[in-house]
Amino acid sequence: MNKEINILIADDHLMIRSGIKLMLEQQKQFVPVISEASTGLEVLEVIKNTMIDIIFLDLTMPEMDGLSVLNKLKSSDIHIPVIILTMHKDETIVKQALDLGALGYLLKNSGVEELVKAIFTVLRGERYFSNEVTQLIFQDDKRSKEMKSIIQFEDNLSKREIQIMALIVKEHTNHEIADILHISKRTIEGHRKKIMEKLNINSTVGLVKYALKNGYDF
Repeated sequence: MNKEINILIADDHLMIRSGIKLMLEQQKQFVPVISEASTGLEVLEVIKNTMIDIIFLDLTMPEMDGLSVLNKLKSSDIHIPVIILTMHKDETIVKQALDLGALGYLLKNSGVEELVKAIFTVLRGERYFSNEVTQLIFQDDKRSKEMKSIIQFEDNLSKREIQIMALIVKEHTNHEIADILHISKRTIEGHRKKIMEKLNINSTVGLVKYALKNGYDF
């Protein structure tokens, strides 16, 4: 007899939840016991009252988004394997999700075979990514290594400051950067000021010129 696996599908779209549920119910490798949540707050309620083995978590949900849910799980020391299932494949968001403890990251075009493979992989405590996300992570890792090799010690920029500088160079506003990194606009303004002071630069144009001159490949 196949083992039961308690799965929470968290997505604010009923059709998405129903589609994932149908795919999992049609596979033959285990018996899925499905719970559902349409908001981040519902996720926290479900896991409080129901035994859950694994969570499929969308990033864009009302009341509390997926990254906030991950942060809450991490801060509450709740160890339930989480697979992000989303349309977002921005490298910054992928990295944030992994830093917050997600073990898997899939795109919503994934088929049932990949869903099942991801489930068994993360239940073993290992990480699983879709091919597109794996390529993104590899490219990001390669870029990070290249970036580290050209940063001068006198710059003394933190990892977060380099991340923010990259977004500034890409012409994002403080408000947009705050949304991307899920921190306050005031915090971004503080980082921006500190970056300018460390590099002795007085304008965004100067910052862009500095990045280009010093070989920063964002």
